[in-house]
Amino acid sequence: MGRANIYLMGISHECADASQIGRCSVPPALCLKAQSEILKLPQVGEAVILSTCNRVEVYFSASDASVSGDVLRCISKACGGERDMRIFGESGYFKENADAIEHLFEVASGLRSQMLGETEIFGQVKAAYARSCSAGHCGALFNRLFQKASQCAKWIRTNTDIGHGKISVGSVSSELAARIFEDLGKAKILLLGSGEAGRLVADALYVRGAHEITVASRTRANADSLAEKIGCLSADMAEAIDNIAEFDIVISASSSADWLLKAKTVSRAISARDGNPMFFIDLGVPCNIDPKCGDIDDVYLYNLDDLSKIANENIAARKSEIERAHDIVKSKASYLAQRLFGI
Repeated sequence: MGRANIYLMGISHECADASQIGRCSVPPALCLKAQSEILKLPQVGEAVILSTCNRVEVYFSASDASVSGDVLRCISKACGGERDMRIFGESGYFKENADAIEHLFEVASGLRSQMLGETEIFGQVKAAYARSCSAGHCGALFNRLFQKASQCAKWIRTNTDIGHGKISVGSVSSELAARIFEDLGKAKILLLGSGEAGRLVADALYVRGAHEITVASRTRANADSLAEKIGCLSADMAEAIDNIAEFDIVISASSSADWLLKAKTVSRAISARDGNPMFFIDLGVPCNIDPKCGDIDDVYLYNLDDLSKIANENIAARKSEIERAHDIVKSKASYLAQRLFGI
């Protein structure tokens, strides 16, 4: 194999909608399996898959880009052939070496997030890298790449103001909930799904005083595990949905391909609440809640697009800081590319 180059194939909120991203997402449990398949290709030396609610990216090292199609087929195979990898070619992006480095640095720093400057993505990048390292899927090249990306993200967070204010899913959601309910300590909260996005919102609500939280998942063991981490109750998904009227705030962050809550179900629930409002946060990719629910009186429904608009309004005043952060990232990425490839 010749000189190892860094390649990136990705799809995100910047070029695709939630439905498209959902069709090619890779659950954490399958990322290592997919990377193992990719590393069976003789041209590939290292691999890391980053899959979040609004982006799916595969980083790999190879002597040339001709192996890209095989890499995507490996991911599809690891996922049981159920992922539509054509989307990468139709709507996604492909970058190599200097461009791939700069992109990763921007992602880790929150500069390519749907909510500019949010910090959750930094943890997700670190987790993807750590998972790959533990499995032996990273070597000297990717160790340096991801460690430098982490250093860059930390520098941006510490030395710029792009992360100040309510600019994360959790902080914006909890702020909206506080506007609707005078005392979050009295609000009963249901979390549908046991993923990271839902946990972050639950954590933010907990900090604001909301302690009556119930976690429900299609797999009860997952609900029990997350409930233990948060320190709350757990329930079966079907049972929780049947009793939806008991809850004031419903956070849906499931990987379900179908709506978990339909307008008829929510309408029946709100009718049983004697005029008390319900607040729904739909973090599902694709969406978990019928959008028509937002038309029902006393129902407040927000999805990821709504939350990102609010967050980005909050950071509009910091435009100069964002531009400065982009310049810094470009400089740091360019320096690493020069050291690695002489470009």
